[in-house]
Amino acid sequence: METTVNITKWVQDCYSSYSAHFINMGLRLGFRRDELGDIISQFFLDLLEKNIDPQTIQHPKTYLSTAFRRKLVDHYRGTRQVPKVCDAGVAESFPVPSIQDTMEAVQSNSELIAKIRKAFDKLPKRSRQIVYLKYYEGLSTDEIALRTGLEKRTVYNQLHEGIKFLRKELSAGAPGIHLSSLLSLLPLL
Repeated sequence: METTVNITKWVQDCYSSYSAHFINMGLRLGFRRDELGDIISQFFLDLLEKNIDPQTIQHPKTYLSTAFRRKLVDHYRGTRQVPKVCDAGVAESFPVPSIQDTMEAVQSNSELIAKIRKAFDKLPKRSRQIVYLKYYEGLSTDEIALRTGLEKRTVYNQLHEGIKFLRKELSAGAPGIHLSSLLSLLPLL
């Protein structure tokens, strides 16, 4: 009975001494003040339920700060909203493209692929080979150097020059599309 009284008194003393510190700690981590009041109260109730002997704690502020930080992390993980991948109501709100829209998209994609093919064919033979190995076969710079017998730096320079040339050639033909999107279309050539 006396131990329970000592623990209760110790928890009340800690609450009085450290609650302002915990509020500041939580505010720095992005929690709201009203939310922190509930979290701190629950933290000290949990501490009371654990029946920890206060004599075993050498540095109470450090011990309680670490435990409270863990409580905040657990609270954050528990309340974090995970977005749904697809909601039935959301799926219905997306318009289904018409056949006309689909045909226009296919035609514009085939025109874009033709422009990429034309620009790719204009590349010097060595640059074309290295760009092909990099983006079609997915080889690393080291693997390309081994396969072609070129120095690694030469492969890097040729790849850089090839991309620069493609960017220049295609920027006029497709200004709204990023080069990474264009390079992803190389396997279609």
